Amino acid sequence: MARSVGIDPQHKKIVVVKSSVHYRAAYEPIAKEIIEIDGPGLSSPNLSRFEFKHIRRPIFPLDTDFEW
Repeated sequence: MARSVGIDPQHKKIVVVKSSVHYRAAYEPIAKEIIEIDGPGLSSPNLSRFEFKHIRRPIFPLDTDFEW
């Protein structure tokens, strides 16, 4: 996406991307380091931030000690 507007991420010291996972395919090959930030919002890789109610158990990844 950045390249489509004339920005080459390979020539930038820092690139900030608001995304959940799909950015890795484009940036892992060129990144020295990836730092994930868990900002506020509707989604997060840190599932402990959410209070889950009325869900069938066991459910992955909340119940990782369950033998599937």
